[in-house]
Amino acid sequence: MSKLTKIYARKKWFRVLSHLVYWILAWFFLNLLFGYGELLNRLSIYYSFVILLITAVVTYWITGYLVPRYLLRGRYGLFLIYLLFTIIVSLDLELITVMFFLVYEKFQVLIYHPRDIYSMLAGTYFIVFLSAGIKLTEYWFNEQQRRQAAMKEKVETELKLLKSQIHPHFLFNTLNNIYALALQKSDQVPDAIIKLSELLDYLLYHGENEQVPLLKEIELIDHYIELEKLRYGDRLQASFEKKGDPDKVMIAPVLLLPFVENAFKHGISQSRDKVWLKIHLEISNRSINFHIENSKPGISTKVSTPGGIGLENLKRRLAILYENRYTLEIFDKEDIYSVQLNLIPG
Repeated sequence: MSKLTKIYARKKWFRVLSHLVYWILAWFFLNLLFGYGELLNRLSIYYSFVILLITAVVTYWITGYLVPRYLLRGRYGLFLIYLLFTIIVSLDLELITVMFFLVYEKFQVLIYHPRDIYSMLAGTYFIVFLSAGIKLTEYWFNEQQRRQAAMKEKVETELKLLKSQIHPHFLFNTLNNIYALALQKSDQVPDAIIKLSELLDYLLYHGENEQVPLLKEIELIDHYIELEKLRYGDRLQASFEKKGDPDKVMIAPVLLLPFVENAFKHGISQSRDKVWLKIHLEISNRSINFHIENSKPGISTKVSTPGGIGLENLKRRLAILYENRYTLEIFDKEDIYSVQLNLIPG
């Protein structure tokens, strides 16, 4: 919305001033029309003023009552009937005004030929329909703004819902990891709790932001992998390679972690043998290339359980936040599962 439009929408004095200027210009137009170019013709000044009053009443009746009550509500038949009735009544009033000036004022300059009456009436309704066109344009513009605001609110609400789903989903899996260590009476439980507290700190103080530094997201993945190493021990070989400078690059919070979480939950955790995870992150020309690959059992397993929210949630967030600015490829092979994500952060 432009600055001028915002002032018009919010400042009552500006709206009044704009209406006043419009009707002053309309009066000059009528005065010139009825005076045949004589701006200071006394009778044309009187006549144009009377016609201007009729025109203003008709204009505000149509734009302020008929349009919002009937046209914008889809009641087109009643709108046309009332519009026709309004035109007939206003034309009668204008003809009475013409006759008054002809009879009592001998306003000969006003009429040279009967067809001049129709041209003058057309001139007055030019003002009426110009006003109606402006008002309809304003209604359309406001409706577009309302729809955009409603769509924005809907998207923001959906994103908040998706975030609220991510956090419990992520925490549930992490607590399961710590629970597994506790059952084994592992000495690594305190370290796991510390790592979890660092993850909670990120989720509580950064997860609700619209964007976070990419460096914070990298640290989050590092903490998560450390937690998983505590659980899997020597069975897990994990590498996280980073290239490029993540400084000053901003992304949506908890955007990359679900891929790592999915690799463990639906691939690595399904195997009792040695497992591996390879992550490659490259930042170049303000674009992010994220590749993750993990081992999986030879028997095919689904990457998401029925009703699961991990990947589907993430795909929806990407579609909302990075529309036309990302590509996502998923490769599910017999013993390898990999994801390639390319995106341009906003």
